[in-house]
Amino acid sequence: MLYRNLWGSALALALVPATGLAASEEPRAKLEEVIVTAQKQKQSLQDVPIAVAAVDGAKIRDAGIKRIEELAAYIPNFKMTATAQGNAIYIRGVGAGDNRGFEQSVGMFIDGIYAGRGQQFQTPFLDIALVEVLKGPQGTLFGKNTISGAVNITTNRPSEEFSGELGYQSNPELGATEVTAILNTPIGEYFSARVAYKRLEESGYLENFVTDQEETPKADESVRLALRWDASEKLEANLKVEKSDFGVQGSTFQVTDKTGTFNLYQSNIILPIDLPISLLVPLLSFNLEDEIDPREDGKFDRRKSDRQFAWQPAMAQNNSEAAVFTLDYELSDTLTITSITGYSQFDFHFNLDADFTDLELIGTENGEEFKQLSQELRITGSAGEKIDYIAGVYLHTQDLKSTLWLNLDFAALGIPSAIPLPGQSISLPSQLATYTEFTQTADSAAVFGQATWNITESFSATLGLRWGQDEKRADKFLDVAEFRTKERTVNPLHAIIAGSLNNSENHNIASSRKVDNVSPALNIQWYATQDTMTYFRYAKGFKDGGFNASDTTASLEAFSFEDEEADTFELGLKSSLLDGAATFNAALFYTEFMNRQVSNFTLTGFVVGNAAESITQGVETDFRLALSQNLTVGASMAFLDSYFTSFVDGPCTAMQTDAAFAAGNSSCTQDLSGAGGDYAPEITASLTAQYLQPIGDAMELGIQLDLNYSDEYYYAQDRDDADMQEAYYKINGRISLSHLGQGWELGLIAKNLTNELTRSTGSDIPLFVGAHVAATEPPRNVSLEGILRF
Repeated sequence: MLYRNLWGSALALALVPATGLAASEEPRAKLEEVIVTAQKQKQSLQDVPIAVAAVDGAKIRDAGIKRIEELAAYIPNFKMTATAQGNAIYIRGVGAGDNRGFEQSVGMFIDGIYAGRGQQFQTPFLDIALVEVLKGPQGTLFGKNTISGAVNITTNRPSEEFSGELGYQSNPELGATEVTAILNTPIGEYFSARVAYKRLEESGYLENFVTDQEETPKADESVRLALRWDASEKLEANLKVEKSDFGVQGSTFQVTDKTGTFNLYQSNIILPIDLPISLLVPLLSFNLEDEIDPREDGKFDRRKSDRQFAWQPAMAQNNSEAAVFTLDYELSDTLTITSITGYSQFDFHFNLDADFTDLELIGTENGEEFKQLSQELRITGSAGEKIDYIAGVYLHTQDLKSTLWLNLDFAALGIPSAIPLPGQSISLPSQLATYTEFTQTADSAAVFGQATWNITESFSATLGLRWGQDEKRADKFLDVAEFRTKERTVNPLHAIIAGSLNNSENHNIASSRKVDNVSPALNIQWYATQDTMTYFRYAKGFKDGGFNASDTTASLEAFSFEDEEADTFELGLKSSLLDGAATFNAALFYTEFMNRQVSNFTLTGFVVGNAAESITQGVETDFRLALSQNLTVGASMAFLDSYFTSFVDGPCTAMQTDAAFAAGNSSCTQDLSGAGGDYAPEITASLTAQYLQPIGDAMELGIQLDLNYSDEYYYAQDRDDADMQEAYYKINGRISLSHLGQGWELGLIAKNLTNELTRSTGSDIPLFVGAHVAATEPPRNVSLEGILRF
C-alpha cells in the first residue's frame, strides 16, 4: 500500500540524524519555532494542548496555493471543496452538508472575525502570515459552529520597516496569469500602512465541445488596506479593510454517467382522468443518452457538454467587503485587553445548468445577500505565578436573503404539450418555474472564560466554559410560476407537475427559535521532560440548529432542523527531538456526535434533517526534521474511522428512489447505521522536503517537493459507488533561483505532476435515474513566476 510506503519513508528519515549528522562537525540545524494563536494568545505550537496544523505564508506562496481549498491537500484529516453554495469544510470526516440555510461545522476565522457562510471563504490567499487548522470541537474560545474544528487565518499586519513585493505568475496549461503587489511603509513616527493587491485571470482546463470553449474562465481581484497606530507603548490599534470580486463563467461539472432514464409517469402525477401506464410510457419516458449530444461519452475525462438557457447563462459572481478594527491595550505587564470589531458582507449570484447536458432542460438562478456585524471584548492575564486566564464577551448579528429561481422546459425532451385521445386531449404544460425566497436574521451573545492552573513546573490543568444564546427568525415563500417568470401561476396543472417532480408547493411560512448552550473544555498537561509534553483534552461542541432554505414544501416540521452536539476526548504528545532539529507530534481522538445535521441530494431535491448519532475516531501524527542547515523534511499521516452509529432514515440512492416510486412510494429512506460519512478517507498523508543551496555570496537555489495522498472516499452521503473518489496521490514541486542582495526571484511551480484525474464533489443528475455528474479538478500544470522584493 502507498501509505505504508509513505510512513516507512518518514521513519527512515528519522534515523538519518543518528548516523550521518552525528559525525559531522557542522553545528546541528534547528527548526524554526512555530508561533500560533490557537488559544487566542501567542504560544509555541509545541506548548498548545490541542491538535493543530499550522502552515505559514512562505509555504503557501512556495506551493502556489491560490485558494484555501488547495491547502487541504497538505493537512491530513482536512477536506475542503467548492460546491454550488460555496465551500464545504470537513475535519476528521465531519462537515456541513450543502444547504443555503446551513452554517459550517468548521468555523472560519479571518483576523479574529467569524465567517460562517460558505461564500465568506472566497477571500484569496493574499499576504497571509499563518493558517492554523484546529481539530476537534473548539466551542469554549471560538464559539458555536466549531463542532468539528476551526480554521484560523491571520494576514500580515503593517510594520515599521519600508518594504514591498511585486509578483507575476503565468500558467499556460490553465491559461492563467496572476499579478500581486504588496507595499509596507511607515507614516511618521507612530503610524504604518500596508497595501496588498491581487488579480488572477484564468481561461480554464475543461473542454466544452458544445459551446466550443474552455471552461471555466474566471477573474478574481482583491485589494486590502491595513493601518497600524502605535498610540503608546501600551496601546496598539489596527484597522483592516478589504474588497474582493470573484467572477467565473460556466462550471467544472461534467457528466460521468449518461445511462440515466427520465420517467415522468413515476412521479405520481395526478391527471384529470385515469390513464393506463402503457399510454404514458412511450410519451413520458426517455433515456438520457438518446437525448443528449452524441459526442457526450459519459466518461470522466475533462470534457463536458452542458449548455445553459441563453437568457440564464451559467456563471458565478461574488462581491464582498470586510473590515476589522482591533485594539490591544496592556493594562500592566500581566494584563491585556483586546477589542475586535468586525464587519462582513457579500452579494453572490450563481446560475447553474442543473441538468449538466446540452439540453436546455433545467436551469437555476441563485442569489445570496449577507451582512454581519460582530464585537468581541476579552481580557488576558495572570494571577500570580500559578494562574493564567482569558475571559470575554461576544456579540454577533447577521442578515441573510437567499433566492432560488428554477426553470424547467420539458420541450427539450420532446414531451408534447397535449396527449391526444379519442374525442379529446389532455393538456400538459411543457414549461414551468418555481421561485423561492428565504430570509433569516440571527443574533448571538456569549460569555466565555478559560483558566490554567500551573500546579507544578511540569503539570497544569486548564478549565474553560462558554455560555451562549442564539436566536434566529426565518421566512420562506415558494411560488410555482410560469416559465421564465417569478410570479405565482393560476394554472393548477403547473402546481400538480411541480409537486410531483420535487414536492414543490405554493407556500409562505415563517418560524423562529431561541436556544441556550454551554460548551465546557478541560485540558491536562504534563511535561515529562523539558522537550516532551503530553496532554488529555475533553471538549463539548455545539452547532446551532436552523431552517431549511432548500425545502420546497409548506411543512413547518421539515422547515427546521435541531441543534447538533459533540463530545470529544483526545490524548496527545508533542515533542522536540535532537536538540531542536526535529519535532514529533501525535494525537489519539474519539468524538461522539448527537443529532448530526445532514443535507443530501436525492433524485428530486435536498433531504435535510438530523441523523441520530455518529462517531469519529483515529490517530494523527506529524514529524519534521532539519537534516542539515539546507535540507528540511516532514511527514504527516492520519488514520480515520468515521461512521454513523444510528441513521435509520438515511437518504436513498437514485436507483433506490426510482424503485420506490415504481412501487408507489413517494418517499425513500435506507438504514445507513454503520456506514461511513462523506469526505472521510481512511488514510491521508503528506510528505514534504525543502532544500536551499547557497550559490556564491548572494544567490540561492531552492527546491521543494510535496507528495500528498488520500484514500478513497464518498462525496455523497447516500453511499452510491458512482459518487466516490478513488484513492490517489499528487506530486507538487517548486524550483527557484533568487538573488538575496537584489531581491529578485524566479520560480517554476508544478502541480499534479502525475496528471491524476480527480473530482472534488458530485451528485445524481436531477430527474434522470442512474446518471451522475462530478466537478473536475485541475490537470497537471506548470507556472512560471517572477518576484521582486524591496
